[in-house]
Amino acid sequence: MAIDNINIGNLANDGTGDDLREAFIKVNNNFIEVDNQITALPIQGENLGVSGEGIFAGKDLNTLQFKEILAGENTTITSNSTSVIIDSTGGLNSFLVMADSGHITIDGSAPFVIQGGDVIETRSPGNTLFIDLKDEGVVAHDTNPTLSTNLQAAGNNIQNAGSVSANSFNGPLTGLVYGVDIRDINQYFDNNWDFGNVFPEYSNAIEYLIGTTDIDMGAFIGEDVADFNIDLGFIA
Repeated sequence: MAIDNINIGNLANDGTGDDLREAFIKVNNNFIEVDNQITALPIQGENLGVSGEGIFAGKDLNTLQFKEILAGENTTITSNSTSVIIDSTGGLNSFLVMADSGHITIDGSAPFVIQGGDVIETRSPGNTLFIDLKDEGVVAHDTNPTLSTNLQAAGNNIQNAGSVSANSFNGPLTGLVYGVDIRDINQYFDNNWDFGNVFPEYSNAIEYLIGTTDIDMGAFIGEDVADFNIDLGFIA
């Protein structure tokens, strides 16, 4: 059923419009129609977005119900005819920063500074904070650097070293040993040495004759051959 308009005629009391009874019948029927349409209308609220807290709570018959927005700590809420305004009155009061050797409390009364140490430097272009290792590196500032595992030089040289102490060396070594290039004396340590003949030195003729003359001492036989028989052999 549609809304039924009341005929009010052309002029007041000209007799062309609906009489009072007919007019109020239409009024009653129109109220019934409006009530039926409101009851049948599937009205439902919806919270938009994929995150945040929704304010629609539900629907009771023809009444939409919404959550109330309350002000939390350090927050105020005001409204006007078109808007709800949420303000922060104090912001973050303080926060605690922990370090390896202590801590500090940031309360907003002074700026929070991140400063580099001996081998660390900081920079903040734009909205980004960078913490960099300085060019000279950590080892240059360590007064007693110690390796916890093997050092992999990846084919690079170790230059300007002083004394080197090691249990052993693997691979070819270059350089001087006590100022001497051992490559220059390597030829004297091969396996083809030949010292030639070795001749004794004599100080007189008798030594020469003894040293160069073969002597056959023969056999020494006592009175009784059965007692002993000594053969001194051949002395060369």
